Amino acid sequence: MSAADSTYHEILEVATKASERSDGATPLTELGWADILAGLGDPDAFAAAFAIARAQGRALTHSTALGSLAAQPYLEATDLNPGRVVAAIARESRLASRVDVLIGDSIGCLVLVDRPGEGAILVDTDALTLLPIDLPGRLVAHQVSFDGDSCLTEISEDRAAAARVRSVALTRIAAASEMLGAAETVLAMAVQYATDREQFGRPIGTFQAVRHLLAWAETDVVALDAVVRQAIRLGDTAPERFDAVLKALAGRNGRQICERALQTFGGIGFTAEHDHHHFHSRVLFLDGLAGSSAVLTHELGTWLRTTGVDPAYPAAVLAGPD
Repeated sequence: MSAADSTYHEILEVATKASERSDGATPLTELGWADILAGLGDPDAFAAAFAIARAQGRALTHSTALGSLAAQPYLEATDLNPGRVVAAIARESRLASRVDVLIGDSIGCLVLVDRPGEGAILVDTDALTLLPIDLPGRLVAHQVSFDGDSCLTEISEDRAAAARVRSVALTRIAAASEMLGAAETVLAMAVQYATDREQFGRPIGTFQAVRHLLAWAETDVVALDAVVRQAIRLGDTAPERFDAVLKALAGRNGRQICERALQTFGGIGFTAEHDHHHFHSRVLFLDGLAGSSAVLTHELGTWLRTTGVDPAYPAAVLAGPD
C-alpha cells in the first residue's frame, strides 16, 4: 500500500467512526471540513474530502459536504471563503428534466445555483423555495426553485465555466465515493446474514448460488474501490472524462451490489423494517446526481463514436507510482 493509500484509509476510518457516533448528520466541524475545503490542492486534503463522503455512505449519515465541495471551485473563482456556501446539484435523467437539489441541512447557508450558459448566482436560503424530497435513504434533501429577484452575488459565465468543470468532477468523485460506502456496507450485511441464516441445517452462505451472488457483489465493490482511489490519486491529472467513467461505473456497480444483496436477504430484505432499502435508495438517489449511469454511459459512447478517441487510458498514467 502506498503512503497516499495509507493516509486515505486512516482518514476513512476516523471519518467512519465519527459518522457512526453522530445522530444522522456527519460532524463536519469535528473532521475539520472548512480546512479540507480550503486545502483541496494538497493531496491529503483532497483524499480526506472523499474519505468523508465514503464514510457518510457507510453509516447512512448526511451533511452539506457534497454541496459545499461542489461550490468550492466557484468560491475560488470569486475569492469567497468556504464554509457557509453550498451548491445546488443537478439531478436529471433521460426521462426527466433537470432539477436542482440541496443535500443536508442548509439552514443558515448561502446557496450557489449554477445556470449553464448564464453563469452562477449566490442566494440566501430564505429566498429559495425548498420542496422536501421524501425518499428512503436517511437523507435530508430538497428540490430548489428560485424566482431570480433576490440574488446576492452573480458570477459571470466566463468565470463560472471553468469552475463548473471542476465542480462537476468533484461532485462525481464524491457521489461515487458515497455510493461505494453504502454498497460495501450493504454487502457486509448480506455476508453476515448468509453466515447466520440457516436452511436445511446449514448456513445459506454454504450454498453455491448464494456464494456466487456474494462473490459477484464483492467483485463489483473491489472494482469500484480501485477506480475511486485512482480518481483520488490522479486528481486534476486524470485523463479526459475520467470522472464520467467513474460516476457511470459507480451507479452501475452500486445498483448491482444492492440487488445481489437483496437476493441474498430474500423475503426479509423487501420489508420496510430491514435496512437494505435505505442503502439501496441512497445509491439510486446519488446515481441521479451530476449525471446518472444511464445518461453518462450514453454520452461516453456518443463521445467515443463521434471523436474516434482511443478509450484505453495510458497504462503509465493509471499504474500509479511504484
